[in-house]
Amino acid sequence: AAVGGIVGGVAGSVIDPPPQQVVTYVQQAPTPTERVVVKEKVVVGQPLPETVVVTPIPDDPKYAYAIVNDQRVIVEPSSRKIIQVIQ
Repeated sequence: AAVGGIVGGVAGSVIDPPPQQVVTYVQQAPTPTERVVVKEKVVVGQPLPETVVVTPIPDDPKYAYAIVNDQRVIVEPSSRKIIQVIQ
């Protein structure tokens, strides 16, 4: 029971991959005129710097996105962690 509790606790803290409609929304979102460039590498699981503005997904508020270093990324708004990099 203790092992299941630990595994469940870890799994519960990992956000689900975004649904396809979220990915499509981010792919089709207009590119802002001002480019955002950061020194840090854009990596899944790492938070975006506070200087990067994240935009909420209107139909699914548990996701947000940003365009950083010419890459579109889906993030968890509360932690700013990158969930997916759109290729």
